[in-house]
Amino acid sequence: MQSFVEALKKTWRSPIYTFFSDDVSVQYHNSRPCHFFPCAARKCKTALGGVRRYQDTKDKSSTTNLKHHAIGCFGEDAVTNALKGKDANPNNGSIFAAFARQGQQPVRYSHRTHSNPEVMAHLVKWVTESNRPVNIVNDRELHSLLTAGRPHIDLPSPDTLTCKIHLAFDKASDRIGKLLRDHPGRLHFATDAWTSPNHRAFVAWTVHLEHDGQMFSFLLDIVEVAEVCYTNLSINL
Repeated sequence: MQSFVEALKKTWRSPIYTFFSDDVSVQYHNSRPCHFFPCAARKCKTALGGVRRYQDTKDKSSTTNLKHHAIGCFGEDAVTNALKGKDANPNNGSIFAAFARQGQQPVRYSHRTHSNPEVMAHLVKWVTESNRPVNIVNDRELHSLLTAGRPHIDLPSPDTLTCKIHLAFDKASDRIGKLLRDHPGRLHFATDAWTSPNHRAFVAWTVHLEHDGQMFSFLLDIVEVAEVCYTNLSINL
């Protein structure tokens, strides 16, 4: 029976199936044969927890009931975007969505497999925002986790990931620069200097602004001070 279900899965090409678990079973309900599709939502909004698709009707391959169920559990936007081949709640291009700190970004769930460029983009974001070393992509368990059920995914090497991080930094710098140049309000600049525990001195410059009701703080630059001349400082004091 399981081999029969696996053979059927190869004919199910609609994106609507991504809203349901792979653990599809053949059942009999009221003496009627049906396929039961468990809902993939963490908390299904129906008592049944999925959809029965009866196989004794003319529309035994219809996805209408699956779509109605998915809309009820995941929302119409998520289902519509999935059917169009897009992510749920896609980035709207706002400056807040682009530069919001961790924890501020709207949560977005994808109900389709990421393409290789999307995998690269998420790795760049994860490594930079979470302060991970680039050689983490060589981790065997991470490879196993990311490629499970998705053997077509190509994971980058540490050198390739480093190049992409630099490229993302350059593009982000250009976008921040344009934002600052076109900003109609005031820009507030600040600087700070400190010495690290290993006696290395640093100086940083930041800019602060309000944009569309959101507060932003950008690090403009940070440099290490090669040498601090305490003699001149003492004389001036």
